[in-house]
Amino acid sequence: MNVIQVKCPNCNAPIFSKEKDRLFYCAQCNTLHVRDGGVLPLDFEIAEFSQTAPQGERVYMPFWRLYTTFIIRSKSVEGGTIFRLSQWLNGDTDSGNMFVFIPATDLEPGSFKTLATQFTASPPRYATRLNFGNVRRMPASVSKEEATELADFVVVTMEAEQPGTLQRLDYSLKVNDAKIAYLPFVMTPTGMYPAL
Repeated sequence: MNVIQVKCPNCNAPIFSKEKDRLFYCAQCNTLHVRDGGVLPLDFEIAEFSQTAPQGERVYMPFWRLYTTFIIRSKSVEGGTIFRLSQWLNGDTDSGNMFVFIPATDLEPGSFKTLATQFTASPPRYATRLNFGNVRRMPASVSKEEATELADFVVVTMEAEQPGTLQRLDYSLKVNDAKIAYLPFVMTPTGMYPAL
C-alpha cells in the first residue's frame, strides 16, 4: 500500500492518503483539494447522517452536485409526455435549472445509474456538518469534466425510462456550478443504503 503525502495549500499541513483519491481533505483547516496538475481548493459540503440511519458501517460517498440550466429546443414524443423534464421545468416553459448528482467514486454501472437517477430525480435535503467525524470517505475517481459529460447521460436515461416513446429531444445542458457533496451511506450485510 502506497501512502501519498501532499501539503495543504491553505495551511501547509501535511495530508496523507492510503487510497488512490483525486481529492485530499485537510482535517486541520477543513478544506478539500483536488489533484489536477497541482493541488487546488475545491468547494464541498458534508451531509449529516440521519438519526434513523440503519445499523452498519458508516461511510461518506462523494457526488458531483452540478447546478445546471436545461433548455429544450425541440421535442417529439409519441404515446406520452416528457415526464421527468416536465416535473423539473415549471409550467409550460422549456427551460429551467436543476441539480444533477453524479457519483464521484468507482461503482458498477447499475449502482451508478441507480444513485445518479435517484438523487437527480429527488434531490436530497440534508443538514451539513463541518467535518467527517472519523467516518471513512470513499475515494473519488471521477473528475469534474467527466461528471459534466455524464450529466447528459443521466438526464436522457431518466427520460427514456418513462412511459411514452421519446423519439427526438434537442436540448442543451449547461453546468453553472459544481461542488462535491459527501452523502452519508451505511454498509450492511444486504448492501449499501443512503443514510439521509
